[in-house]
This record gives sequence, structure tokens and C-alpha cells, in this order.
Amino acid sequence: MKKLSKLLVGTLLISSTVVAQPGPPTAPSPGVDISVGQKPTLTVDEMISQSRGYQQGMGQILKRIGALQDTARKQKDIIKLNCVSDKLVQAKVNVSIADQAMTSLQEHVARADEGGRTHEFTRLTIINQKVTVLGAEAENCIGEDLSFVGATRVDLDVDPNIPQTDPTQPPVPVSTIERPPAASTFR
Repeated sequence: MKKLSKLLVGTLLISSTVVAQPGPPTAPSPGVDISVGQKPTLTVDEMISQSRGYQQGMGQILKRIGALQDTARKQKDIIKLNCVSDKLVQAKVNVSIADQAMTSLQEHVARADEGGRTHEFTRLTIINQKVTVLGAEAENCIGEDLSFVGATRVDLDVDPNIPQTDPTQPPVPVSTIERPPAASTFR
């Protein structure tokens, strides 16, 4: 009985696999465009130049995150240090991947492989964006804002037409007040 149930289950699994196979590919309907719609708008030289710019920018972000790490060390703030160190490790990994993508990009350029070249350039663009975000997150770890320009300074100009007395205080009486007579003769 067990053999029969195993045979039945096995047959059922095999038949469902055969039934689930996709059918033969069909030709697209006439007038339907199935090509990739987006073509790169940059020339090969522009891609290489932009990619090098990305690498330089990522290198500067790495230096800034390293400086933030030193700041956290000097402040002896372990929470800030851990946060910045995490962002630095992630940024270094992404820069390493970007270096590999740059090498692959140059290989695809040498082989005149447009698809590979576009793919590697897209990878570099995404990695550059990730590293930029990690740099901003590292700034947030320390608590420094990129828009901080300095300490606040307040300048006060006093209008000479403003009265010098305090309008919330009642004026001091001019005359002296005499004590009223006693109400009773007993002391």
C-alpha cells in the first residue's frame, strides 16, 4: 500500500512539472515595439570622464568620513564613533566595487561593447549615489549639518524715538500722601 501511494505521489509531481512547462514562444503582434527604449545619451569619452569624476568625488567623501571619525575619537563619543565607523566601512566597500566597475567599464570600451559599457556606467552612477548618501549619514552621526555656516550673531539697532521709560510700570506719584487721622482715640 505504501509503495502504491509513493508511486501515485511521484507520478503526480512529475505530471505537474510537465504540465507547468511554458509553451513555445509566440511572435509579437505586428506593430508592437519590444526593443529597449532607453539608449545612453553620453558618448564613450563622456562616460569615462563622468566615471572618473565619480571616483574623485567618492574619494573626497571617504576622506571627509575619515575626518569625522577622527572628530568622534577626539570627542570620545563611542556612539558617534560607531556610527561613523559603520558608514566608513560601507563607503569603502562601495568604492571598492566602483573601482571594479571602472575597470570593467574600460574593458567594455576597449571591446566596443555598448551594452556592457552602459551597464558598468549605470553601476558607477548608483554606487556614487550610495556613497554620497553614506557621506550625508556620517555627517548626521556627528551632528554636523552641511548647511551650517557659523555661530548666530544678533545685531540690535535701537530707534531713538522709543521712550526710555518702561510703559509697563505705573508712574511714581508726584505729591506726598498724608496719613489719615486716627479712627478712634484709644491706642
